[in-house]
Amino acid sequence: MNYKYIFFSLLLLSASGTAQIIPIQKDIQQQNPPQLNYEYNRVLNGNLNEFYRKLKNVKETGSGVVTIVHIGDSHIQPDFIGTVLRNNLQSFFGDAGRGLVFPYQLAKSNAPLDLISSSNVEWTFNRLAHPEIPINCGISGFCIRSKTPQARINISLKDKTTGPQYFNRLRVFIDTLPNGGWKLEMNGIETQKSSALLISEDSLIILERNTNQFSLIAQNPGDSVNFYGVSLENDSSGVRFHTIGVNGAKYDQYNNSALFWKQLPQLNADLIIVSLGTNEAQKNNFDAVLFLEQVKLFVENLQVAFPKANVLITTPQDSYLGSRSNIIMRNLNLALSSYCQKNGVPLWDLYKITNGFGSARYWAGKGFMSRDRVHFNASGYKIQGKLLYNVLAQGYNDYQKSN
Repeated sequence: MNYKYIFFSLLLLSASGTAQIIPIQKDIQQQNPPQLNYEYNRVLNGNLNEFYRKLKNVKETGSGVVTIVHIGDSHIQPDFIGTVLRNNLQSFFGDAGRGLVFPYQLAKSNAPLDLISSSNVEWTFNRLAHPEIPINCGISGFCIRSKTPQARINISLKDKTTGPQYFNRLRVFIDTLPNGGWKLEMNGIETQKSSALLISEDSLIILERNTNQFSLIAQNPGDSVNFYGVSLENDSSGVRFHTIGVNGAKYDQYNNSALFWKQLPQLNADLIIVSLGTNEAQKNNFDAVLFLEQVKLFVENLQVAFPKANVLITTPQDSYLGSRSNIIMRNLNLALSSYCQKNGVPLWDLYKITNGFGSARYWAGKGFMSRDRVHFNASGYKIQGKLLYNVLAQGYNDYQKSN
C-alpha cells in the first residue's frame, strides 16, 4: 500500500476543506471601541441555509451568481454597510458586478463614494418617501425625469479598495417609449447597441468590452423619459450585491410603490436583507399593530417577488428622539423582534447587539454618530457592516462544515 500517496491525498483534502472557510473580520474596531453584545451577533429565529447552499455551490464549482439585495432607508443609501459586505464577500466568492446603482447626484441626493453621475441638463426627480410628488418611483426607490431631447446621464465607478471595478452588462430600468429610446455611449463613442437600445423596459445590454463608465442619451420627441436605475453586472461567477436605500423611507412607502415591486423581481435575489424602521420611530407615537401590518405585507411582497429566496430582517440601532433617548425605537424593535420570533422570520438584532435603549448616547460620545444622533458616520456604519458580514460568514462556515 502506498502510504505516502494516502497521506498526501489526505493533506490535499484537508487543505481543500480549509480553503473553503471564509475569513472572519476580527478588527471590528481596534481603537475607541463601542460597546457591543457579541452574544446576539447571529441570525435568530431560523437560518439562511438555502442562501449558504448556493454560495457553497458557487465556491466549489466556480460558476453561477448568488445575488443579495439590501433594502432600507438613509442608513443604507450611502452604501457604507453594503461596501463592507460586497467587498468581503466578492473577495472570497468572486465578483459578479457592482449591482444596482442610481445617479443620486441628479436627484440632489447623497451617493455612495464610488459612484459618480452627471448630466448636461437639470432633471426633475422624486423618491418614494414623498408620495405627494406625482412621479412614480421604481426599483431604486427613486426616479429622474426629463423632457429635454439629448438629455444625458453619465455614470462611472471609482476603483474599490480591493481592485478596479468594471462591468460588461447593463440591466436598465426605464419606461417603454412609443416614440423614442436611448443611445448608449462608452468613452464618448456611440456603441453598436444603440440602434435598438432600450425601446422596452428592463432592458439587458451586453457590452462589447469591459468598462467602468457609460452614458445614456435620451431620444424623446414629444415624450418625457423616466430613469429608475441600472444594474452594473459582469459575466464572472460570484456574488452580486444590490443596495436599495432611500432617505426617509418606511415600510408602508415601499409597500405602496407598485412600480418598485413590478421591477424588483428582475434582480433575481437569493438573499434579501431588510433594514427599515428608523423613520417610523421618529415621532412621538407608535402603533405596533399598524406597523406590523406593514412589515407582514412587506415580507409577503418579497415572497411573491422571490419565492425561493431567504429573507433577513434587521432591527435599527438606537437613536435620539429630540434631545433624549428614543423610547419609540425601543418599542418598535420589541414589536419587530416579537413578530419575527412568532413567524419564524430570520432576524439580525442590531438593536440588542449595540446594547439597546440609551446606547446612542454612548455611540455618539465615542464619535460614531452624526450630530442628529439618528444617523451614524462612515466609521459607525462600517462597524455595522463588519458585524453583519461576520454573521453571514460564520453562518456560511457552519453550513459548509456540516454539509
